[in-house]
Amino acid sequence: MIKDVSLERHFSWLIIASLLPTLMLFIAMGISFDFHLLGWSTVGLLLAIIYSCLVIALYRLVITPYYSLTSLTEALKMEDYSLRAKSPFSQGIVAKLFNELSSLSQSLQVNKSRYDQQMFLLYGLIEQLESPVLILDNKDHLQHANPAVSQLFSVPWQTLKQSPATKLGLVKENSFWRFDDKNPLNMGNKWQIRQSEFKENNNNYQLLMLNNISQELQKNEQQAWQNIIRILNHEVRNSLTPISALSQNLLEMPDLTAEQCQQAIKIIDNRSNNLLAFIDSYSNLAKLPLPNIQQFDLTELLQSIASLVQQVTVKLSSTLIIKADKGQLEQVLLNLIKNGKEAQLSKTKPNNDLTQESKPNQAIEVQVFKTEQKVIIKVFDQGCGIANSANLFVPFYTTKETGSGIGLALSRQIISNHQGELTLTNRTDLVDLTCLTGAVATITLPLLMS
Repeated sequence: MIKDVSLERHFSWLIIASLLPTLMLFIAMGISFDFHLLGWSTVGLLLAIIYSCLVIALYRLVITPYYSLTSLTEALKMEDYSLRAKSPFSQGIVAKLFNELSSLSQSLQVNKSRYDQQMFLLYGLIEQLESPVLILDNKDHLQHANPAVSQLFSVPWQTLKQSPATKLGLVKENSFWRFDDKNPLNMGNKWQIRQSEFKENNNNYQLLMLNNISQELQKNEQQAWQNIIRILNHEVRNSLTPISALSQNLLEMPDLTAEQCQQAIKIIDNRSNNLLAFIDSYSNLAKLPLPNIQQFDLTELLQSIASLVQQVTVKLSSTLIIKADKGQLEQVLLNLIKNGKEAQLSKTKPNNDLTQESKPNQAIEVQVFKTEQKVIIKVFDQGCGIANSANLFVPFYTTKETGSGIGLALSRQIISNHQGELTLTNRTDLVDLTCLTGAVATITLPLLMS
């Protein structure tokens, strides 16, 4: 039965009621002091009974509601949101506490229902995916998978449940998963692993999605072959076409003078040498040796280049020791400086007159920056910038009349072998209304290469 009073008021009434017998006793004693022993015994017994009843009532009133609250909180802790507890009071702090806990229980039940629906959708989606998906627990053991995993391993995934990830050929390095190189299925060459984490029932899980990149690799390989064939066709045809034409003329025109024959043979020889040089360039790119890593002073190398090449300024704050192949890095820097100087010399106004960028005071600027783990080298020029950035690093692509198209491709490969990166972008710090305002080549290298 719900009492239509608050706990505080009810408690106050009980306290007053407990004081009344004592007060009445003292009044009686003040009126008469001739009570005999039996009278005192009777009064004492009555007081004991009254106080016992009051204590029991007080205990039930105050303590019993908290037993209900304890049961409710235990149910919430066990994620049982169906239990409801009614307050024995309609008003006051206890009633408010019961109502708040009931509201909390309802809210948690709604959230749990939504979460269960989301997890149901997640697992349902995983089941429908064509890509293999694995779910590992915090001990890296398989807990769930989809049918695509069964197809991948040629066994029902349920037979692999609770198996460690290593049994599936997976290894973890620096918090990232990959397939073991010794994996008998040889998955490492064609599967890319994407991973994420989620929680379910206060447990941590890892979701691994395997993406088959075989087709993408084949597509890239095919595209690379098409580019090579296109370039080879272009270069070889450019060399063989005049050779074939001149050879045909020599055969069909026997009345050519010795001077004409000599001139034709020189052209044939020149084109043949160009073709051989092209083949040598291709061979150099294909047979690039791995870097011979040694520790050296980058400042010393840059100062040596600046003294060797005119119109080059170097901005470096202090001595900088790095680990790299000194010879290969010098080759890259010389090539980038050479490209910058050629870009400045080719920069012209609309009337094709050389602009001030070709003057001696327009030097190639080399800047060096250092972070905690990287060294950044920037080479600035003041040419006309980059017009076709898409083909910059395509082997044998060139916009120069006498260029081989091998320099930038070779430079990027060298930097890549150093676990670094080479990029070329247009400058944005200069303003010129006639054309773009130069380019900047950026080399990023690890400070201490492993």
